[in-house]
Amino acid sequence: MKIFARGLLTIFFCLSVLAAASLAQAQPFPEILVDNQGVWQRVPYHIYVPPVPAGVKVPVLVCVGGLPSGPDECTGPQWRNFSNRNRVAILGVGFTFVPEDWPAKTSYQYAQAWSGKALLKILDIVGKKNPALDAQKLYMFGISAGAQFCLRFAQMRPDLVRAVAAHASGGYDYPKGYIPTRFLITVGELDNQEIKRLDMAREFVELCRQQGIDVRFEVIPGLTHRQTQKQDSMSRQFFFHTVKQGQ
Repeated sequence: MKIFARGLLTIFFCLSVLAAASLAQAQPFPEILVDNQGVWQRVPYHIYVPPVPAGVKVPVLVCVGGLPSGPDECTGPQWRNFSNRNRVAILGVGFTFVPEDWPAKTSYQYAQAWSGKALLKILDIVGKKNPALDAQKLYMFGISAGAQFCLRFAQMRPDLVRAVAAHASGGYDYPKGYIPTRFLITVGELDNQEIKRLDMAREFVELCRQQGIDVRFEVIPGLTHRQTQKQDSMSRQFFFHTVKQGQ
């Protein structure tokens, strides 16, 4: 009878743990509201801050995925390990793409329209809750539409952004002069069909080099338009060297 009772308690405990985990996963991400020409845009986000001693400041890695863009980009174990080893906070940001805004350049890919303001607002909120964050040192990781946002935000606020890893971007604002931000640009060899991502990347890289901007460029053989573990790994190495150099 005692063995049976212990079994029931064990089962009850396991079910309680699973229920708690499911409830935690179901909790919505925190979000902000930003005005986009009279339309309120909801922008969810997720922040992870590695454990650090009191008084230590850590830079922030901002991650924006491709369509659909959710705040859970860069939340896998390899990113978490990178965060803990290098003392870098990770901020995932999600944006809603409104196709009708694209022709007027007011969709979130254009940081100057409203999405850049949204990121700054989120950084202010999480910075007040986490004094360890150094929002004056940003790294940015973007895929596809997220890469567009990161590239444009870096040119909008080069005083804040130390490095950008942008993969398979579908659009660029070309640099008008030197900025100190470092760039890693990757694109698939076959990602040049309806949207000429390969051609645009080559043009952006060439213009960066003409302006003396530090840019690394990788064309990935045989790759179409998709995200790969290789690009994630290259990004972590790129950010590691930037952090190590104190940038």
